[in-house]
Parts: sequence; structure tokens; C-alpha cells
Amino acid sequence: MIAAFAPAIASQIEALCAAIAADPAVKGARDQAEIFLADEQAVALYRDVMTMGRSLEQRHRSGQGLDAAEVSKFQELQDKADAHDGIQAFVSAQDVLQEVANRVNGFVTKTLEKGRVPTEEEVFPQGGGCGEGCGCH
Repeated sequence: MIAAFAPAIASQIEALCAAIAADPAVKGARDQAEIFLADEQAVALYRDVMTMGRSLEQRHRSGQGLDAAEVSKFQELQDKADAHDGIQAFVSAQDVLQEVANRVNGFVTKTLEKGRVPTEEEVFPQGGGCGEGCGCH
């Protein structure tokens, strides 16, 4: 059983969530995602590209040969998806929302590790590569 949050933590989580929900970039990303999800043809095309891409990748990883016609069909679908404004807006929106989630998670995780509020550099070290704060340690 998970213990309830202390009232001080619960109120801060609520405040953080309210700030995230009110953020114009987050609102815009959510609106773009909703517009995409209402477009059944765009969703179907996106789903087809993702499903076929996963299937081809799994088969390739397992050492199975890929038929040139299948690869060509996938490339056609991918090109069509790349040219679809609604799909591209959705992908961009997902990137924004994922970045917010990654940043929040990074700060919370590092806070739990350090027992204090971490600096930006501690959470997201500059210089690329794998370092502290990346979440893989």
C-alpha cells in the first residue's frame, strides 16, 4: 500500500500540476494533440506507419529478411505521414509534452537522490553523453 502524501507535498504537487496545465506551450501542445486525435484519417495513417515500422524493425532485429516491396510500402506511408501537417503538429506537440514530463521527472528524481533541490546542471549536465542526472545510473 502506498502511503498518502504529506499535505505540504500534496499541495505543491497540485500547484505544479496547475502551473503545467496553465502553461501556454503545454496548452498549445494539448490542443494540437486533440486536433490530431479528432482527425480519424490522420490517426489511421499515423497508426499504420507506427505499426508497420515496428513490425519491420522487429523482423530486421530477429534476422529475418525484409521484402523490398514492404520497405517501399513503408517508405511511401512514412513520406505521406511526413507531409501531413496534422501528424507533424501532433509529433511536435508530443515532443513538447514529453520534454515537460522529462524535466519534471528529472528534478523530482534528483531531489529524491540528493535530499535537496538540485541545480539545473545537476539534473541535466551539459556536454552530452551519459553523466549524472541522466537517469541511467
